[in-house]
Amino acid sequence: MNKLWTNLKSWYGVLFLILLAGGVLWFTLNGMPYINNLRANWEAQRLQDQWEKPYREDKYGGETPEETYDMFLSALSKGDITLASKYFMVDEQSKWEKTFEEYKNQNLLGDLMMELKNNQKSWTLSKIDNQTIIYTYSYIRKTPQETELPISGGKIQRITLPAGTFKAETIFELNTYTKVWKISVL
Repeated sequence: MNKLWTNLKSWYGVLFLILLAGGVLWFTLNGMPYINNLRANWEAQRLQDQWEKPYREDKYGGETPEETYDMFLSALSKGDITLASKYFMVDEQSKWEKTFEEYKNQNLLGDLMMELKNNQKSWTLSKIDNQTIIYTYSYIRKTPQETELPISGGKIQRITLPAGTFKAETIFELNTYTKVWKISVL
């Protein structure tokens, strides 16, 4: 009886090992794709959150496009080009800060301010929806005008602007995360 019990226990051990190996094999074949899918979804969500973070933290702008534009002009008039650039869309801010820096280095910031204020006076609302507002404006250049535009590296580019009547637009977009209006096109 004792020998039978010992043999029976050893068969239970073998059966247990076979069942354990089968469970591991089943988990590997069926459970790992599920776990890999969970991991991939988690990684995608982490990357999405990382990409959205600057937009969720962006508080610069007004409740209306006009308020944002006034805040932008105020910062620019004080020479605070870093703050002025924060009123643009998040992915455009560094570009605009560099541009304003070049204007400031060339002592053209005051001229830019006057031009932007004059443009605002003749704005006409041309498109409005929940996330985009476009103002168009016309301006007249009576004679051809030579001007110098700052480019990178402290260099300037001399161009001739033709005479005539021209249309342009200023576009604002809503940051849907923080509900502030941002300048998209100036």
